[in-house]
Amino acid sequence: MAEAIALYDPGADITCEHTAGAPGGRFVSYPVARRTGGPSGISDTGDGLLIVTTPAANAMVFGVTSVDVAAGGRVNVMRPPKVVTVESGGAASSIAVGDFISTDNTGKAVKSGAAAGAAGRAVTVGGAGTFVGVELFSGPATSP
Repeated sequence: MAEAIALYDPGADITCEHTAGAPGGRFVSYPVARRTGGPSGISDTGDGLLIVTTPAANAMVFGVTSVDVAAGGRVNVMRPPKVVTVESGGAASSIAVGDFISTDNTGKAVKSGAAAGAAGRAVTVGGAGTFVGVELFSGPATSP
């Protein structure tokens, strides 16, 4: 079972429902909907969980799955400002420390062509199929 490990963890994870299912250590989309019920999850009609799915390539992301999740299952989503491990995708191109990171259409980390819209920045090296440490950005990034 794949599991992403937070390298730096100052905030709380958010429990979400994942529509498509995904391994741990994959990016997820911004919420596409919310289940009925209150935001605290206390309700007679539902739990109020945010619903996420696999992001489109180069899309803004909500966070990273902490463990494997089946379609329709619940998973803790790790959110910024954390540093977590994300599975790398793409061709055999390697990710270097300091590279801006985006997502492919499977939620894997890939090197971003530009800072604008990046999901984070690499703090470790990685290649296709490995896990890379990523400093998650909150919102769209711009060059320093």
